[in-house]
Amino acid sequence: MALKTKKWIIIASSLLALTAPENHAQTRLRLQDALTIGLTNRYDAQANRTNISLAENTVQQRRLDWMPELNLSGNVRYNTQLQTTVIPAGAFPGVTESQRLAFGTRNNTFFALDLTQPIYKPELKTDAKLALNSLAIKKEQHNQQQTSLRVQIAETYLNVLLKELQRDLAQADQQRYTAYLAIAEGRYKAGTLLESDYLQAKLDAQNADIDARKATQNYQLALDNLRYRLNLPGDTALELTDRLDPDALTDYQLPALSSYGQRSEIRQLYLQQEQYGLNSQKIRDGLKPGLSFYANYSTQFQDNSLNYTRDAWSNFNYVGLKLNVPLSAQFRKRTSLLDYQLRLQQTALTLRQTEADITYEIRKNQTDLTNATQNLRATKASLALSKQLYQIQQDKYRLGVTLYSTILDTERSLRAAEQNHIEAAYAYLVAKLNYEKATGLY
Repeated sequence: MALKTKKWIIIASSLLALTAPENHAQTRLRLQDALTIGLTNRYDAQANRTNISLAENTVQQRRLDWMPELNLSGNVRYNTQLQTTVIPAGAFPGVTESQRLAFGTRNNTFFALDLTQPIYKPELKTDAKLALNSLAIKKEQHNQQQTSLRVQIAETYLNVLLKELQRDLAQADQQRYTAYLAIAEGRYKAGTLLESDYLQAKLDAQNADIDARKATQNYQLALDNLRYRLNLPGDTALELTDRLDPDALTDYQLPALSSYGQRSEIRQLYLQQEQYGLNSQKIRDGLKPGLSFYANYSTQFQDNSLNYTRDAWSNFNYVGLKLNVPLSAQFRKRTSLLDYQLRLQQTALTLRQTEADITYEIRKNQTDLTNATQNLRATKASLALSKQLYQIQQDKYRLGVTLYSTILDTERSLRAAEQNHIEAAYAYLVAKLNYEKATGLY
């Protein structure tokens, strides 16, 4: 029987909200659904999002560094034996011999409220800039990981579609060889077919059964790999709603590239350079004088008893300015400053190499996409010719005017053309995906 060509449609990019059954198994899945579920479910993606939250928390901490520091302290001390002081002879008029005297009270309770407010501390501003820059780096790292996961999920999804088509082709082959066997059996019983040709038809039908079984197994393995990529339970029933239609694929228009800034790796390196520059600035800020305001309010209780209701409380307070001028740090921090200068040079070299790597990656993927487009056109023409020849030979075989070996050779040619065409379509979509990733568009 003639093979009915299966209608395929190009991969859709829209998101369709679907209602899951009570066991939370996703039954219908578009490509965009798979991307959304995978980026939501994967634990590594969740952990990476936590890094952003940690960086945002650090930004809030640095903003609070300018707030005044307020401390309340207290000390309750009871002297079981007072410390004595020696009064030497002649220290006071009439004192002819040295004496030991104990001054103070046994109960000495003290409470204090201290306030410190930075007035001029340059490194605090630099710390705030460092926190914001670190947050930007974490976001770029998150974007890079998201892109990598999207590509992995998309390739896995496309692989399922490929394995599904290969399974369908294998099942169609199985049906054709079963039909050949039925025709061969009828001609063999009528005495118009050699036994060897009949046995060959029977063997081909059995081999087609095996190939169909293997193709089904490969399809199930591809589905299981997709469940793994999406972090779904192994018993989740998936039905992919997108289809591949090589005839519907159009030539991809290569976009004009404006700069390397579209790639997250490049933006990360620029941010890393800024990070090292800020670290160097922080070291230089730490060598500048610092000025802070401080204030204290204290109250103390001094008495020999523990009766705090007695009139033995006294208060005192003070305010002041504290100037801090680093001296030895001028020498100790020179090596730290040199360290960040060397890291800046290292990052600049890494940036140049990364730009060269990306240039080659774009050129390679552009070539792969061009080749895949040409291969898709060539396999389409080859498939059309194979179908035409197959139909002619099949009609002749039904009429008994051609040998089984001839129809078998035509069948193999058609099968190879079909496989080549769907593999070319798969290669085209993967090449398009890789090119968009290389150019920072995915």
